[in-house]
Amino acid sequence: MRSILMGLFGLLLAGCQDMDVQRVQQGAAPVAFSTYAWGEAALSDVPEASAQLVELDEEMRAAVTAELRARGYREVTEAARADMLVDYQVAVVEEHFSGDPSNPSWDAQFDANAPQDVVELPSRTGAPRVTVSLGIGRAGGAPIWGGSATKLLTRPESAQERQRIIGAAVRELLKDLPAAY
Repeated sequence: MRSILMGLFGLLLAGCQDMDVQRVQQGAAPVAFSTYAWGEAALSDVPEASAQLVELDEEMRAAVTAELRARGYREVTEAARADMLVDYQVAVVEEHFSGDPSNPSWDAQFDANAPQDVVELPSRTGAPRVTVSLGIGRAGGAPIWGGSATKLLTRPESAQERQRIIGAAVRELLKDLPAAY
């Protein structure tokens, strides 16, 4: 389930300062778990992975590990011995245009052929978005906890902001995760 993506898609999304969160809808009653394993190997173990991808992978794993440990879960190395598997995806998606949230019709009015300095672009043009997806559940089964979250990066050069956003997204996605038994 995990794939790390950088600089993908020139999306035309409405610029929004709030985090957009979509949680997994639980189909069955939650079960008691105490151990977890990662569904995929760390990208630091993949020779062809770029340094940027490895950095994102490490940041995501650190945020998930901190949240799980705070709730009493223990990591095991073998997936077969784990009560639950953790799969994830994290991406920094480059934006070409993020719109004007105060005027939804602005996007439709924008004319790329307008004379220079006639149309003023909103301040968030070109800002990337961090998108995090997280799924926790039994091996081979549907996720019981998790979901996806996305947020605009106001300072794309800041690793601290990216880590803060990833941490906040993980906490939000796992807020219903019970403590380990």
